[in-house]
Amino acid sequence: MRLLLLNSIGRSKWGGGEKWMLMTAKNLISRGHEVYIGCSANSLLEQHSKAENLPVLPINIYSDFSLLGILKLKQYYKQKAFDVIIGCQNRDVRIAGYLVKKILKSKCLVYSRQGVQLLNKSIKYKFSFLPFCDGIITNTYSIKKEYDSYGWWDKDFVKVIYNGVESQNHDLEGFNFNEYLKPSTENPFIIFSAGRLSTQKGFRYLIDAAKKVVINHPDTYFFIAGKGKLQRELNEQIVRNGLSSNVFLIGFHENIIPLLKKADLFILPSLFEGMPNALMEAMSAGVPVISTNVNGVSELMQDQQHGLIIPPADPEALSSSILKMIEDKNYRDMGLEGKKHVANNFTVDKMVDEIESFLEEGIRIKS
Repeated sequence: MRLLLLNSIGRSKWGGGEKWMLMTAKNLISRGHEVYIGCSANSLLEQHSKAENLPVLPINIYSDFSLLGILKLKQYYKQKAFDVIIGCQNRDVRIAGYLVKKILKSKCLVYSRQGVQLLNKSIKYKFSFLPFCDGIITNTYSIKKEYDSYGWWDKDFVKVIYNGVESQNHDLEGFNFNEYLKPSTENPFIIFSAGRLSTQKGFRYLIDAAKKVVINHPDTYFFIAGKGKLQRELNEQIVRNGLSSNVFLIGFHENIIPLLKKADLFILPSLFEGMPNALMEAMSAGVPVISTNVNGVSELMQDQQHGLIIPPADPEALSSSILKMIEDKNYRDMGLEGKKHVANNFTVDKMVDEIESFLEEGIRIKS
């Protein structure tokens, strides 16, 4: 199978969808398939791909009408004769679909991979997206249920394949949080969260919740790993809430495992997600978790068994749940249950098995 994973995400952006691409590419290549990463030149995605020794095809796509992008993709298609192209942005699907279906009239399959909901029930999507797409791969049944309700396709058009979490390197040294702690701290409780500093991730609600927690437990510390356009705004909120000694924005970390190894609790305060990788990684590390009830979270974990699930945008519910975890001597049991659950149900091998079978069956039917 010759596969192109195409992603025109901005040069400086990196997230769960890009991690999925590299994980999928590495594992399919190890199984003997020919897989390429198509992305913008000089992008973070290109840098990460090359660091993993993955073959990269520079394709700059800036819009639905990116002529140079179409021409470059056409050139690579004639060289590689892809069996499947998976587009990770809507414009990737439109451009790839237009090329192979309208210009080349080839049998190449074009799928859309969506880790979060990228379509709504707008007529523009029915006529500007559907004609160029052979199917959608997503990671939650909540997205499939929403899409199927539009009535635009049959029940097999949207395929759910859960994300997998890679085996963790237990030899990595844990992150040193001590440099951030007040000298008088004897028994710190470390709370960790990670993600882009954007509205979607809900960190403003976490910072609001932290105020009540710190009043009750002054030796509780919050660490948020990530970067983004809200960094200044969130720092101002931390100062305004009088939390400069207890809440810290610690920047982007390529690998969050060292931080998880020293964390007592992981929190996902997002307003929307697909199947959140950071939450899955935290559970895989055996860290107790609190998550907002968004999209695939209820498919990944069970409330009260693997952690606590709360409503989004509710700092009062969040602070109450954090206090419950701090004061519950047996709270770590949920972390151990979560670790077993992820190990049994969300492995990379299982994810790649399903991707491989799905794509090969599509090729067989098309031919």
